[in-house]
Amino acid sequence: MKNFSIILSTIAVILAAASFLATNSIKKNESGVSAEKVAEILNGNPKMVVDAFNAYQEQQRAEAERAAREAMEKFLPELVSDENALFVGPQDSEITVVEFFDFNCGYCKRLAPELEKAIAANGDVKFIFKPLTFLGSSYQAKGAYAAAKQGKFLEYYKEVMAANGRMTEADVDALAEKLELNMEQFKADLAADEVAAKLSKVAGLADNVQVHGVPSVFVNGKQVQATSSDELQRAINDSK
Repeated sequence: MKNFSIILSTIAVILAAASFLATNSIKKNESGVSAEKVAEILNGNPKMVVDAFNAYQEQQRAEAERAAREAMEKFLPELVSDENALFVGPQDSEITVVEFFDFNCGYCKRLAPELEKAIAANGDVKFIFKPLTFLGSSYQAKGAYAAAKQGKFLEYYKEVMAANGRMTEADVDALAEKLELNMEQFKADLAADEVAAKLSKVAGLADNVQVHGVPSVFVNGKQVQATSSDELQRAINDSK
């Protein structure tokens, strides 16, 4: 209803503007059509304006899709590269599943167990994780890279995503101890400039490939709508 109201309001504004322009600008029209007649036609046939509005929206949608395709073609190598990335699966897999996510995102937490099912069912697929931190999850994301240094990324990911609510820094440290990580190394890796740089690159890549929300999932560079392991599996199968 909200979107419909916005459309109606937009149409009303367009009609008012059209009437104004007709009254004030078409008086000099040499075609012989009076300004009053143009205003009457526009006001009496709002579908003309609606059709124009819909055509404009379609044009904008097509332009956005074109821009997204061009961006994806340009940045695909970086998207699927495991350089500076958190990933699970064979390094040289021909199929890649990339997830942009935030450790504090509720929707990402809901998707996580479905993604874990897909990982378990597809040993030949590389799953790449791109953590974003706009929901205040910088410490959790840095901890993921630190856990990966010790070969415990997936275990860390599962625990953080299964946690109720947001984990504090103390919670993250306790998790690292639970996973039996070397805490001195964990804390050093977490605080390293290298990790901060990796997170910055992920944020830049998300902007470049026009990720506007999380979770955002890409299979071989194609963005897919996946809320279940079945949907993920279909997208994986389609890419083979």
